[in-house]
Amino acid sequence: MGLLEILENILLKKKRERIIELKEIFCKRKDNNYIKKFRTSVVGAEHKNIDGSERQEALKKLKEGEKVRLIWSPGGSSNKEIVYLVKKSLGKELNLPDCFGRLNDKVAGDVMNWLNKKNIATSATVVKITGGTRKRPKLGCVLELTTYQTQTQNRSKTDSN
Repeated sequence: MGLLEILENILLKKKRERIIELKEIFCKRKDNNYIKKFRTSVVGAEHKNIDGSERQEALKKLKEGEKVRLIWSPGGSSNKEIVYLVKKSLGKELNLPDCFGRLNDKVAGDVMNWLNKKNIATSATVVKITGGTRKRPKLGCVLELTTYQTQTQNRSKTDSN
């Protein structure tokens, strides 16, 4: 086995371990009982994914109004939360070529804080695809994030006797 093959095996093993650590933030609610709505830009859309796939290619497949998946990666040694953005697919498996960027560090930290400490889940919808022009050839994306309470609130029981 050559030095290059050994290095590839080490790097691929680290990549596989990173993929295993990813967790999806589920938020299936679609009602109007949301806590907060706000818009944010996607960051990192001009970079490649760890499997070498182009995020710009994934952005080309997105449409305005489409729901996207929020995939959380534990911070590791940097202690910062990372929330990747992935185009929804029919299967439940995460396909890295569908990843088109991530939330900025502050928004990702807020989303994870809400989820872990306040039981508030967040859903994301594409509001606008930016770029793709001569002046700005790289594509970008603006998302609308909606937050919902995940715990069922204690409701007073009414007796029907």
